Amino acid sequence: MKSGLDELTGAVPFDEIERALTDEQRYRGIFEHAIEGIFQTTPDGRYIGANPALARMYGYDSAKELTGELRDIARQLYVNPGRRDEFLQEMDRHGRVANFESQVFRKDGSVIWISENTVAVRDSSGRLLYYEGFVVEITERRAAEEELRMARAELEQSLVELRATQQKVVQTERLRALGEMVTGIAHDFNNTLSSIVGYGEMLQRKCRQPGQGQECAEYAQIIVAAALGAAEIVHRLREFHRPTEPDERRAGLSLNQTIEQAVTFTRPRWEAESRGRGMPVEVMTDLGRIPSIAGNGAELREMLTNLIFNALDAMPQGGSINLRTRAVGERVELTITDTGTGMTEEVRRRCLEPFFTTKAPRGVGLGLAMVYGVVERHEGTLEVQSILGCGTTFILGFPAGPEEAGAVEQPAPAVAARPLRILVDDQAMQSELLAHALERDWHTVSVAANGREALELFERREFDLVITDKAMPEMNGDQLAVAVKSREPDIRVIMLTGFSAAEDVEDHMEEFIDRVLVKPVAFAELRQAIVAVMN
Repeated sequence: MKSGLDELTGAVPFDEIERALTDEQRYRGIFEHAIEGIFQTTPDGRYIGANPALARMYGYDSAKELTGELRDIARQLYVNPGRRDEFLQEMDRHGRVANFESQVFRKDGSVIWISENTVAVRDSSGRLLYYEGFVVEITERRAAEEELRMARAELEQSLVELRATQQKVVQTERLRALGEMVTGIAHDFNNTLSSIVGYGEMLQRKCRQPGQGQECAEYAQIIVAAALGAAEIVHRLREFHRPTEPDERRAGLSLNQTIEQAVTFTRPRWEAESRGRGMPVEVMTDLGRIPSIAGNGAELREMLTNLIFNALDAMPQGGSINLRTRAVGERVELTITDTGTGMTEEVRRRCLEPFFTTKAPRGVGLGLAMVYGVVERHEGTLEVQSILGCGTTFILGFPAGPEEAGAVEQPAPAVAARPLRILVDDQAMQSELLAHALERDWHTVSVAANGREALELFERREFDLVITDKAMPEMNGDQLAVAVKSREPDIRVIMLTGFSAAEDVEDHMEEFIDRVLVKPVAFAELRQAIVAVMN
């Protein structure tokens, strides 16, 4: 009986449709009108059934054309025949495949991507009859994935190039800052050397004249003081940038002292610019009583140097830079104020960004970014205040840290308890100087011109102490120390080096070297080292 809706719409009742359709008709409709490709193939690859959607997908005019092809057409469709073998292996192992993606040829030779879902159909005895399943074209999806992969590869390459460029720019910025500092230090160093050379020549002339002992002593005192000043300049250069070890623990240090060092580092440049441009530049400090902070001295000196140079660049007409410290609760505050040109609000907001600069092409925009990085690594804070035409103030805050390590009290210089037999291995002028000084303390000194000659002397005579230089021809100081200690373990070895003790003595050499002294060595320091190692 028809329902009211059926009467109104003229639709055939469902029960009549159900009686009218056989099972074959019912499934044939699904087969013919599906949007996915549906197929049945023999195990040897011949199509025994295909719907119109599959024929259209493969570029055939009709499903009949596809099923009328020769045997193993399924293999011929694959761009890579080996992919068909993989398909059959999966079917043999599991009786089905899911989302099996491959490239296949269409009738016109063009290539598309497909995804297959297939099952094996068997009879009641388990014998394989045929395969059936459906196919979906995924060409657009695969193209999008390939585009995404290529874009990702290009992005990764761009990141590699960016990192390389950033590293190069960082190196350029550091070299620029180092160049400015070294230029100034070279000025101081040359002045010091001029004093040494000048007074040395005067000393030579005076010492040839009778009755000039007092004046000779005064000149000699000036030369020694100048030489020690030159050594201090070299020490400042060595300590300016020291790489931070990954597991390095920051010790307590005096921020005030670090500020004074940075002012000393930068003095040659701002004094030279002040004289050269006729514009007075003054750097002032107002350092209050503050606790120590946990920090890396080299990093903090480099940070302060950048801030001072940045302030100097902002004062083309001269002006003043003021560095002030004070304690604020549990923190230490440092303000650096200049009377320069100041910044616009946009520049102030962006000045800490890497590569942002208003000094192009001379600047590369990493000085203040480096400053920010150092502050971050020290768990500090950084604020920038600036008004265009009225200067700039950087306010840095650091947490108070452990107390500074106290200086080790050095005992008064002493003389060895008895005269020693000493072998000296160094450059000719240095060896003669050391020999002359040691002989004044009644030691017996043998001098060698190089490491090999020193070892030959050691094997022929008896010695209590060997003083060797790190860098020697034919056999260096390390090799000589090993050779000496291997023959006579009780012999003491003092090594002289033009670098630093930490740089020159490796862990495996500690058992062969009793003391390391950094050149230039004052004789009082050498005398104290001799007493220490012999006792």
